[in-house]
Amino acid sequence: MCRVFKVSKVRLRLSGAMAFASNIVGYLTGLIFTIFITRRLSERDFGVWALIGTFISYSLTPFNLVTGWVSRDAARGKKVLGSAAALFALLTPISIIIYILVTLGSATAINYDFSVIIIGLIVLIPYILLTLGVAVQSGYAPQNLGIAGIIFEISKVMIAFYLVLTLRLGLVGALLTLSIAYLIQALFLLQKSIPLFQKEVRKELIVKWLKGAPINLISVLSGVIGATDVVLIGLIAGAVAAGYWQAALAASALVTSTQALTIGLGPRLISGGSQKDLDTALNFSMIITIPALFGFIVLSKDILWILRPTYTEAWIAACILVLRGVIGIFGSISSTTIAAKDDFDSHDSISMKDFIRSKIFLLNKIGLILASLYIASVASSLTITQNMGKSMIENITIIAIIALAFTVMSSLINMNLLKKFRIFRLNYKPLLKYIFSSCIMTITIYFLRSLFEPPSIILDALGRIFLLTAIGALIYGLILYFVSNEFRSYLMEVYSYMMKMKKSL
Repeated sequence: MCRVFKVSKVRLRLSGAMAFASNIVGYLTGLIFTIFITRRLSERDFGVWALIGTFISYSLTPFNLVTGWVSRDAARGKKVLGSAAALFALLTPISIIIYILVTLGSATAINYDFSVIIIGLIVLIPYILLTLGVAVQSGYAPQNLGIAGIIFEISKVMIAFYLVLTLRLGLVGALLTLSIAYLIQALFLLQKSIPLFQKEVRKELIVKWLKGAPINLISVLSGVIGATDVVLIGLIAGAVAAGYWQAALAASALVTSTQALTIGLGPRLISGGSQKDLDTALNFSMIITIPALFGFIVLSKDILWILRPTYTEAWIAACILVLRGVIGIFGSISSTTIAAKDDFDSHDSISMKDFIRSKIFLLNKIGLILASLYIASVASSLTITQNMGKSMIENITIIAIIALAFTVMSSLINMNLLKKFRIFRLNYKPLLKYIFSSCIMTITIYFLRSLFEPPSIILDALGRIFLLTAIGALIYGLILYFVSNEFRSYLMEVYSYMMKMKKSL
């Protein structure tokens, strides 16, 4: 008996375009926000800022154990909001306790005021509501995540201008800013999730999600362990080193965030998608990701200079992290496809054996092993390099190389599994055209950049980056228009969509 799934709410290119538009807006506003933070906080405080973000991610572990199953059922059109909200309410006290315990030990280790770090709770609470909204919308209508992201980013900058710049509240002001902006974003997503609300709490759904929690525990542990790199850097190399690492991550965010272009792939495949949807997602992401990678390598020093002039020393680490993010997209698309086409949980009543035999469980096991080996390598390398007297920049560059190596391994394993299971295949042929066009674009940008004098103020640096980016995008688009059928078809779709919008007005 074949299953019929609803697909109307999952619009693949729209969800990807909205998510990427959100990330573009997020990068621009986030850059402004980061400038507010980096220019008002010392390198040590910026490192603590990064650590607080990691502690919050640890505290979300109880929710991350079930959000994946909530999203999958939302993609199938089930009324999940009420049941998910009830479960989240039960898990919230556990999350708060985790945060307090983790921050208490870490504040002592890095010799920082515990009362400041504990204020991170004001960020955690609204983030829990946001996690609920994201879990439902990721499956139901992922395009709304992009809209919510834009709302968040704009709100964040406006609030930060007042709290961080005007009132000069420093780290506390930055935390308050995130708290309010997350709450606004969460309320928007929850309002959009009302169609999936049901007053009656369905115990069978909650039991099903909790049964899947042990399976997700492996995946969640992988994420928690993988995020520990910045904590290890802070504990072993110092909070200043953690600040430089966070600056490299922040600068590379534009390229690494292009993974959002594939955000609709999972729900689409779960609800009955095909090979064509996979090809669309891969091409749509790479058509932007590849030139972004090439352009970032040329402009990395300028972007880091805007954050703080001393951060330019971390440009090599930032470029390595960007390459890591791009390679990781291939692995992510492969794992998303494998998990989406595994329909073992399509019924409400399933056994633990079903979970253990699933392909999702296999992916989670592999992820946990690699994450554990990665963190062990980071800890060993930091210990050795500290004893050898390596500089802070050398330390974070080595960690970036290790991160890249493990991402390559993970992506190769996932791509091989996709091929082994014969679900779908990745089509790499169009990528050569994107690489060719990006090379010409990069050479032009490199030459034009050499004509500029070193920047002296932030506005000069921002103007230079935006100008070179616009020129690069124009060159890339013109070349690609003549060599890529896929790009021309995308432009035609955009034109048709705009004409329909114009007629409807």
